[in-house]
Amino acid sequence: MNGTTHPLVAAYLDDLARMLGDLEPGERAELGPADAIAQAAYADRAAPPGYQRGARVPLTSRPWVPVVVALLQGLSLLLVILVVGASVGWVEESSATPAGETSVTTYGGSSLAAALAGGLAALPLWIVMALLVGISVLWRPREKVAHLLVVPVAAVLFAAGPSLGWSLAGPAGMVVAAWTVLALVVAGGGWLLYRLTISARRRASAAG
Repeated sequence: MNGTTHPLVAAYLDDLARMLGDLEPGERAELGPADAIAQAAYADRAAPPGYQRGARVPLTSRPWVPVVVALLQGLSLLLVILVVGASVGWVEESSATPAGETSVTTYGGSSLAAALAGGLAALPLWIVMALLVGISVLWRPREKVAHLLVVPVAAVLFAAGPSLGWSLAGPAGMVVAAWTVLALVVAGGGWLLYRLTISARRRASAAG
């Protein structure tokens, strides 16, 4: 019995306990505590108001919620990667001069604009994920913050990495920076999502 028990139920259990007090100790031990007797008495019919046999697990605390959140995160990251990968590159322009043909390589596209476009493409999935994580009790506050930052941090890395690589070493630097960012996002983000999903599923199993 807990602090939220209905007063009528509490009175019923108190009366039952007093009646059981007149029994012999051996018979009383066989019957068990008053709360257990009440549960057995109402096992096949409606319990009195306020009497709870067990708390119902909220929908957002079920074991499938962490899996859905991880899938939404993975799809969001994939959209960011695809949009940025299709939007950023370099352009080679050739021109003829009296001294001969000259080739000029320029940075094509804007990594910042590409990252923003990728973030916007992933925004609907991210919003659904954020709602599930925010409502659910399967994650601690720090874990919720980590979930919410995965996609924005990935977008920032994709916005800054290729541009920085281009500034330092031209096309080769951009390629190295882009692959480095991709490896960080896939490996680091994947590991983080795995840890967050496993911990949440353990809590869901314990609650269920």
